[in-house]
Amino acid sequence: MLEGADEKIRRYKEIKLKMAALKTEADSIEADFLKALTDELEDTKYKSVSWADGEGNKVSATDAASLKIVYPAFLKKIFGEAYKDVVTEETTYKVSAGASRMLTALYSREFIRDGDLEQLIDTLKLDEKSAKTLMKKLKGKRFDTDVKNLMHIGGLSEEEAKENAYLAAEIAVWNDFMKLMELQPGVDIDKALEWIDGAVIVEHTPKIRIDIA
Repeated sequence: MLEGADEKIRRYKEIKLKMAALKTEADSIEADFLKALTDELEDTKYKSVSWADGEGNKVSATDAASLKIVYPAFLKKIFGEAYKDVVTEETTYKVSAGASRMLTALYSREFIRDGDLEQLIDTLKLDEKSAKTLMKKLKGKRFDTDVKNLMHIGGLSEEEAKENAYLAAEIAVWNDFMKLMELQPGVDIDKALEWIDGAVIVEHTPKIRIDIA
């Protein structure tokens, strides 16, 4: 027989009730952060926002986009010769991370047609050495890395760095798309964008992260 069973049962019940109460409270607080995320990101290109308590603790909320394949047959039209390089055929269709990032941005119309990273860097009016260094570092692939490089190399404020990092990402998406289209000469660009609209949908899921000091 389990020794002290009655006491363990009572204590177990207390813990479970406290856990349920704490989860309810945490869910309520998380909901407040998610509501604030929606308000603060409205009419901006930003995907995340964070809050700090002055003691080194930080909560970050992110609007995460996920790609869902609706009509897989369109994928062969979209990627053409590159299809086998970026699509894995299983019971479901799995698109590589890079291709998923590109399709998500194209579907969401988060791109700059005929954009150029060098032209973007020219608008920052940097000295020649900084401009050349940033040209090697700014890729438009990893937002956080681009923000750091724009701040450390370009001397931009955090807000300016984020704005330009988003522009770099939108330029990179279009450039990647144009490289893909080079594998399919004769394909109309706007028609390819229509195929993407038919092939996938993008779902947005807000996420919360807390960093404890």
